[in-house]
Amino acid sequence: MARKIKTDKKEVNNQPENVAAVQEKTNKNVKIEKVAKPEKKVVFSRKKNAEKGEVKQTRIRRFKAEYSTGLTNEQVEDRKAKGLTNFTPNTNVKTYKSIFVENIFTFFNLLCFAIFASLAIVGAWSNCIFMFVIIANIAIGIIQEIRAKRTIEKLSLLTAPIVKVVRDGIEQTIDVNEVVLDDIIILSTGKQIVADCIVLEGSIEVNESLLTGESLPIKKKPGDTILGGSFVVSGSCHARVDKVGANTYIQQLSSKAKKYRRPKSELFNSLKLIIKVIGIILVPLTILMYINNYVASSHVGTPRIIETITSTAGSIIGMVPSGMFLLCSVALTVSVIRLARRKALVQDLYCVEMLARVNVLCLDKTGTITDGTMKVYNCIQLSNTDITLKRAVGSILSALPDNNQTSQALINYFGYNKELKPVATLPFSSQRKLSAVTFDGHGTYILGAPEFVMPEMNDKKTLNMIEQYSKDGYRVLLLAHSDSKIQKDNVPANKTAVALLILEDRIRDEAIATIEWFKNNGVKVKIISGDNPLTVAEIAKRVGVANTEQFINLEGMNEKQVIAAANKYTVFGRVTPDQKAILVRAIKANGNTVAMTGDGVNDILALKEADCAIAMASGSEAVRSVSHMVLLNSDFGSMPETVREGRRVINNVQKSSSLFFMKTIFSIVFSVFMLIINKVYPLKTVNNFLLETFVIGIPSFLLAFLPNDKPIEGKFIYNLFKNALPAAITLILNGCAVYLFVWLTKGTLDCTAVLTTMMMITVTFTGLIQLLRLCKPYTAFTGTLFVTMLACCLIALLCFPAFFTLTALKLSDMLFTIVLILLAPTVMNALYFLFEKIKL
Repeated sequence: MARKIKTDKKEVNNQPENVAAVQEKTNKNVKIEKVAKPEKKVVFSRKKNAEKGEVKQTRIRRFKAEYSTGLTNEQVEDRKAKGLTNFTPNTNVKTYKSIFVENIFTFFNLLCFAIFASLAIVGAWSNCIFMFVIIANIAIGIIQEIRAKRTIEKLSLLTAPIVKVVRDGIEQTIDVNEVVLDDIIILSTGKQIVADCIVLEGSIEVNESLLTGESLPIKKKPGDTILGGSFVVSGSCHARVDKVGANTYIQQLSSKAKKYRRPKSELFNSLKLIIKVIGIILVPLTILMYINNYVASSHVGTPRIIETITSTAGSIIGMVPSGMFLLCSVALTVSVIRLARRKALVQDLYCVEMLARVNVLCLDKTGTITDGTMKVYNCIQLSNTDITLKRAVGSILSALPDNNQTSQALINYFGYNKELKPVATLPFSSQRKLSAVTFDGHGTYILGAPEFVMPEMNDKKTLNMIEQYSKDGYRVLLLAHSDSKIQKDNVPANKTAVALLILEDRIRDEAIATIEWFKNNGVKVKIISGDNPLTVAEIAKRVGVANTEQFINLEGMNEKQVIAAANKYTVFGRVTPDQKAILVRAIKANGNTVAMTGDGVNDILALKEADCAIAMASGSEAVRSVSHMVLLNSDFGSMPETVREGRRVINNVQKSSSLFFMKTIFSIVFSVFMLIINKVYPLKTVNNFLLETFVIGIPSFLLAFLPNDKPIEGKFIYNLFKNALPAAITLILNGCAVYLFVWLTKGTLDCTAVLTTMMMITVTFTGLIQLLRLCKPYTAFTGTLFVTMLACCLIALLCFPAFFTLTALKLSDMLFTIVLILLAPTVMNALYFLFEKIKL
């Protein structure tokens, strides 16, 4: 049934056709359009329908308020009541439901639940003790993820995107989700456009690269449409919101263009590969082990079933490294919380890993090495015009909407002047690197980088001054004049140099120490800037960047030339946004892991290419919205802490994970050994309890949070195997030695109780030797940890042998077990040495 919506005096049927404009009313301020009406109370239905492309259409009133007055409060409330706001659910933030589902319903958890059910059915409750570890793992994972979620949500409020609107004639700043259809919004340089709009007054240049991939700025004038998700490169304007929420172009594309790409996490990919391989091995091996244990069992009837299930469960639980995945997740999540305390908002969990692997750091000079503030150092008059220098510059500043640090420094020095009447303007952009204004009766004044304002200049004296000031680290602007006018966004060709304006950047207090830390920790620093390379190189030299004499001007270079220069030079000047992205891409292609910091819209393309994108909170909101990490205090000095945290996590996770993988390799290989000799697997789940809890579970989590800022070496899987294989092989050799000893001394392998007892003791204490090795370098904490875990194992074995189904051993059996344990360190060290030699 078609729904009806009441307008002022008329009802309009809701039709299914997708028509943009249905009827224009005689009243110029109101019209009826057919647009998608989102169901305010059913967010998930709206999302689902949007994904299918089935957005429900309904006719609504449209308001054409003047740009200077905007909507009335009554009209805004009417829009909100009908759900016509710019709210879109954030699909990148985990819900509580998804946190519970992802932590509970994993492949290995479901496998453990199935094993628990099988053991419960046959009444083998003592063997169900492993579920305490599983439940504890699940609880820890859920609690940590909820903590991280709340931390991120709390900090995200500090960087939440906002927009300036006009309502009832008053300018207001509101959250982007509160923007309603037909709102009048005010846009300026660096702002991200929050919804599809129509320009009403003013002109801007927008970059739609996040939507279309086209990086060249596009000029928008009154009547032009601007798309949500793009950002303002230059200029300012008032615009009417034409589409909101799910109806915007970017939401119709499922926001894919706006989303920043997930870092290519080696850790994440390695874990997925491990899960897949172990899953493939587990299925057939479980079936074979069940059949083998059933056939090899010496019992009959119900006891045979119980022994088959408990033995098979023991082998399967041993193969499952479920705690390893939890360890990685919890370690990364805790890092997010730690970094939050240091005012670093992590927007993607796996960027912590990428930080750890960074070996090239690309910095923009302004806002990173320098604090972004400037002041005028000197003014050098080159020629006279019909108006004074102060009046000319002040008039330019009054006529243009530019609001960057350069213009602020000029405003502080020259002030505003509104005596002259501008008839044509050309705002500054990172592509042009100049701005210009044509004044009625006074020609055109052009202000910007000398090589862009007057590339044809041949005055050697002026050129020498420009070069010398640039070498000394100053920013040089050239003011030129022409009697001609601006034509089609092009400055006149005939120009005369009027003055040089010398500005200086303020270097951040922490920049020198920060650069020194990166140098000492094997991270190359490259400076990429739109400024003169001489200026940039001098400032880079002041803060201690290495090889600053290797600088290059990228002005006019094509893509191949930029790629060729990327890995040869340290300082890059006169870099366009496109060239920044090419540089980062070329540095990555040379086998490097690249982090990029930025604060301006001209950095976005490069940030998209970087392995880890880091934004300053004081910078453009467009940059913040697409970065992996935001430095909330805009303090470049906090970068070493973020890298150190990443290294700590990955180094410790690699080391601790080897405990889990040691057990997995041993269990898989020893299960195959049992199949070959056709004997019942000796270790039930209860016999694995000490190994899983006091050798692997508790120590691995505690070791994962130790300080460790060594550079990451090698691949995750390689390091995992290198650390786990020697211990796993030692366990396998000791296990086989136990069976060989029992067979030689007793003439049979049917003494299950003796084999179980010797195997449990051997496996537990051989595992403790691996733990001792991983506790290096020994400290009071690691020493206490090892002694405590050793004591727990001894107390459990001595005080509760019946619980673990252990039997008293003969002296010869006990002595042989002790000898195996004492020989284990020698065997393990020899294997480590061997693997290092053959470069496994």
